[in-house]
Amino acid sequence: MAATTERALVRHLARAISPETEIEICSGQQAIDRDDALIEKVAAFPPGASCIRIWENHNCLVTTRRIARRAAFAEAVAASVQSGWPVYVRSSGGSTVIHRPGILNISLAKAAGADTVQPETSYDALLLMLRDGLQKLGIEPSIGAIKGAYCDGTYNLCLNGRKIAGTASRIVRRKQQTVYLCHASIAVYGSPDRDISLISTFEQNMGLDHIYVPSSHTTLIELAGF
Repeated sequence: MAATTERALVRHLARAISPETEIEICSGQQAIDRDDALIEKVAAFPPGASCIRIWENHNCLVTTRRIARRAAFAEAVAASVQSGWPVYVRSSGGSTVIHRPGILNISLAKAAGADTVQPETSYDALLLMLRDGLQKLGIEPSIGAIKGAYCDGTYNLCLNGRKIAGTASRIVRRKQQTVYLCHASIAVYGSPDRDISLISTFEQNMGLDHIYVPSSHTTLIELAGF
């Protein structure tokens, strides 16, 4: 069970990012699908409007549609389920990630009207929000790729050269306008070593041979000294 300090930091970070947004405690595929529902909701908004959700999921792995098409996917899922970690599929890109208490998810959907949104600019609003929130806690993150990190990307949030959050985005056309959703998963507390072990085992069971380095990851509570 998480310590009181750990849970307090999750709440504190959520308030720093968006004071009016309550943390949703979600479960399984339904939690993932709510992001797709958020896109449809925002599609009915006027251009420039946005909507945010902040949420935690129960223990699971979350992978992509591309990976779910692999020949050995069903067998790898069965093995992961047997170990206590069900696997669900999201519509955004990237690769397999971990969801659990201590991983705080932030999803921001925005209506862009007739504008064309490039993938690299779809991250701007969320990254600004996250950096502002972390700065309120006295933390100055950097943005960039981290060698050896799982689901690595150009728009990771990092502290001292280690990844604390990954991001992914999805851009669609709905109701004659562009709508995009950008998502981040921030590691507030927990064990990156265990996270990497779970992801590596799942991927190896599908014949993937990615090598991840535990020291490429950290948690907010570990590195920021809370």
